[in-house]
Amino acid sequence: MDRDQARQEITRLRQEILRHNQLYYGQGQSEISDQEYDQLDRNLQELEAAWPEFGSEASPSSVVGDDSSDNFPSLKHSTPMLSLQNSYDLKEIQAFDQRMGKELAVEQTTYTIEPKMDGVAVAARYKNGKLQVALTRGDGRRGDVITRNLATLKEVPSELAKDWAQVFPGSGIDEFEIRGEAYLTLTRFEELNRQRRENDLPELVNPRNATAGTLKTLDTDEVRRRELSVFFYQVFPLQNSIRVPETPLPATNSGNPEDTDLFSGGESVSREFPDHQGEINALQKLGFPVNPFFKTAETTQQISNHLEDLEAQRSELDYQIDGAVIKVDRRDFQLKLKSTAKAPRWGLAFKFAAEQAVTTIKAITLQVGRTGVITPVAELIPVFLAGSTVSRATLHNWADLGRKDIRCGDQVVLVKGGDIIPKILRVCLDQRPENLVPFPAPDECPVCQEKVVQDDGVAALRCDNLFCPAVVAGRMRHFVGRDACDIDGLGGQSLTSFLNLGLIKGPADLYRLKQSSLVALPGWGEKSAERFYAGVKQSVNRPWEAKVFALGIPQVGVTTARTLALAFPDVKALTGASVSQLSGLPDLGETVAQQVVDFFQSEGGARLVSGLRDVGFFLEKENLPENMEKSAPENWFTGRIIVLTGTLSSMGRSEAKKAMVDLGAKVTGSITGKTQALVAGEKAGSKLVKAQDLGIEILDENKFMEYLKLARTQTDQGSATS
Repeated sequence: MDRDQARQEITRLRQEILRHNQLYYGQGQSEISDQEYDQLDRNLQELEAAWPEFGSEASPSSVVGDDSSDNFPSLKHSTPMLSLQNSYDLKEIQAFDQRMGKELAVEQTTYTIEPKMDGVAVAARYKNGKLQVALTRGDGRRGDVITRNLATLKEVPSELAKDWAQVFPGSGIDEFEIRGEAYLTLTRFEELNRQRRENDLPELVNPRNATAGTLKTLDTDEVRRRELSVFFYQVFPLQNSIRVPETPLPATNSGNPEDTDLFSGGESVSREFPDHQGEINALQKLGFPVNPFFKTAETTQQISNHLEDLEAQRSELDYQIDGAVIKVDRRDFQLKLKSTAKAPRWGLAFKFAAEQAVTTIKAITLQVGRTGVITPVAELIPVFLAGSTVSRATLHNWADLGRKDIRCGDQVVLVKGGDIIPKILRVCLDQRPENLVPFPAPDECPVCQEKVVQDDGVAALRCDNLFCPAVVAGRMRHFVGRDACDIDGLGGQSLTSFLNLGLIKGPADLYRLKQSSLVALPGWGEKSAERFYAGVKQSVNRPWEAKVFALGIPQVGVTTARTLALAFPDVKALTGASVSQLSGLPDLGETVAQQVVDFFQSEGGARLVSGLRDVGFFLEKENLPENMEKSAPENWFTGRIIVLTGTLSSMGRSEAKKAMVDLGAKVTGSITGKTQALVAGEKAGSKLVKAQDLGIEILDENKFMEYLKLARTQTDQGSATS
């Protein structure tokens, strides 16, 4: 490999890893296994070591994945929250032990072995026995403030017993930090999904994603209802802390978090505990939960034995683990070994293989979603896998079905890696009976028998009948949802009952229901009927952007609905828009523009809009939230798609984002081919690398403030003359 080839491969690997990071941390999705991801990371590290001139501190091989959210203020960690180097081979544990012996100049050292929880890392700080602030990992240097959310966990007390300080050796300790892993038990996860199925809501994908999403929820009552759990594994005193607030920091985004670094002087003095065993004992004495599986070992054979024991117990646990954490026990040894920018050199994560089971496909059935997409589902002979009995597995789409050559009657290998929802890994072709034939793609919808369509470049088949019973049911659930009409008192079971009884056939019928009809229904009464009517009445005054989203136009999510609402003042203007008008809007493009036009020109779309007009759902002048009002004069920010990363000294991230949005920019969370500019503050990280690789315009803080000042001046002048 020559120099140019090395540079190109390093760029390709960085972009690929960054894409997977965005999927995992930003969208809670995984396209590849942990092992495949780690191999990409190793390949990048090897190339960067061989070609140091292409090295970068912001390379994904050198930084922790970032799970930060713009909806929360951020705060600097007292000490960085690092990740661990992953291993899948016992030989690598032997090599790790040999390296420890050589660098520490000892013949033998003690290691600790604990389960590697498949959850979300959290940190909580206490002062004088009271909870002060809680953080997520974030980018490892700064974390999102989730104090109120984490405080809903019963294992996280807001105040400790008065004798808590006696746990720490020495004297003068008035403040300490604990770190751990928040998780959702499998029992609670299945219960939540049962409730969601009963209410016709989409199921939570897996416990880890559900935990991450819960901790980033702005509704604290919803966090409490989810009933998360936590295990802690680290505790260390803090000293020199300053400006500690009297009450915990809020978990909502207000003020300027960048100017509120309450613990900027904090310094870890965890050497006060001589070893990790002492640290775990201290956590228990303080009343915090620790994982019951905690072992020590002095040889690689002992480590291997403990790993076998843990893997054997894995299927019996009520929470997900994906391996074990192996650490050098002695604190002075840890301090001597130090850490890289990404991971401590005294620890290793050994990853277990994904759990698998073999079963047989009894039948392949078809499901129709709210957008009409038809999804094949494998009905299986029930088999126990990773703590639960599995009887169904989605086959995603027809391309996936054909690629894996899955047939009814096949024996298949199921896998549950990081996901609780099972996937078919492969077909046991050597066990296939000769008479099995490929499952044909349907020509008509299995519910309404209308002809199916397939859009260009899309693998999915779709029922194009907006009044197909399955599509109507899905669209009704979408229409009343929180981001749409947010009709209180109307859950999935009620909608299903209304549809089955013929009380409604579409959204407009909700506004025609009579109270006397509802009161007579099982489970309904005067109060529930009044609540429903109040919700329906209030929905007419929902923001225009919410009404656009409620229509359920294919490929139009919350963000695109907002864009359409800004560009077209009412439903008359929106339904009359052309493809050329729509495709010129930010983040739409010709494909989505054509979908919008096709929707309104279709018989079903026209009937939907007409019906909602007749019941007064659409207003002559729709209302927009104040922060959506357009500025008349154009400036540098108008229409630009911008990403903000890193820390700004002049203002907080939320303030900077709002300033750009007010000036007409679209601020997104990730770098894509459509991104036009990156505002890069201090410690910009991996987004800066990707922007450089893609040739995107980059503004440092000084340039950003200069552009901002000029744009505000232009806006003020334009407003004065209009």
